[in-house]
Amino acid sequence: MKVIFNCKHYDFHKDYCINIHNELVKRGYQSIISTDETYYPDADFTIQPDEACKKQGGIGIWINHAFPFIPHNKFYLESNFIQDLKTNSDYIFTFSQQWADWHSHYNLPIEIVGMPKLDNLFNIKKQKTVILYAPTWNEDLTSLHKVNIDRLKQYGEVIFRGHPAFHDNKYTLDEALAKASIVISDYSSVGLESIVLNIPTIMFESDKWKNKRYEHISNDAMDAAICVTTQHELETAIQRYINNPTYLEDKRKNYSNILCSYQGTAAQIFVDKLEKLKKKLKK
Repeated sequence: MKVIFNCKHYDFHKDYCINIHNELVKRGYQSIISTDETYYPDADFTIQPDEACKKQGGIGIWINHAFPFIPHNKFYLESNFIQDLKTNSDYIFTFSQQWADWHSHYNLPIEIVGMPKLDNLFNIKKQKTVILYAPTWNEDLTSLHKVNIDRLKQYGEVIFRGHPAFHDNKYTLDEALAKASIVISDYSSVGLESIVLNIPTIMFESDKWKNKRYEHISNDAMDAAICVTTQHELETAIQRYINNPTYLEDKRKNYSNILCSYQGTAAQIFVDKLEKLKKKLKK
């Protein structure tokens, strides 16, 4: 089996692919992480972390590179997005049944595989307070201009991580999540990843969407985090988690299971599905 990962658009797309790549190599398959659009006529599959990634050979499989925080927003329903997806992809591999339900209107075959990039991040014990602040890139929704990062340093080490398309970051997202004992986000997928990993999470809400957030995302996501709108509320939430790291843990674990299947084994499941799909297509 030969698998191509089309990571031409953004270098950080490799983060999603690396665990799958390693599992393929471990099983003796040929795997190429591509940063151009070379066509491989002997490829069995092209894995596409972005809907605009073109097939480089074989069957095209779209894998959203991160949890879209607002899966029903206009972007995911626009005709251009759907056209790109259906032009470039033959299958969708997604995170859980909830995501499969959300993606069903694309009318493509769907397989549930979990989130392979998180496989190595479950059940990491944190020895000290490390606060990861990871705001969204969206100017209308970002909390970047509302959070005083310097004030957060009184509570522990602070890691700032902006969207990798626009910021040079000291740590990869995996490295940052592995260190973090508290995550602050807003409408970034990082907030959902931290909930899946059972990391105490704070969501800085936008005034624009605060009163209609349930129209856009699952109630469970916000209920599994402390939601704030001011610096004072943010610092109060940090202190609450420092004093009681298990606060909201039951809700985080519940939503984690809804959001992400095959926790810790997703790369193995992903390759299992590729093997089965190749056999099916040969018949």
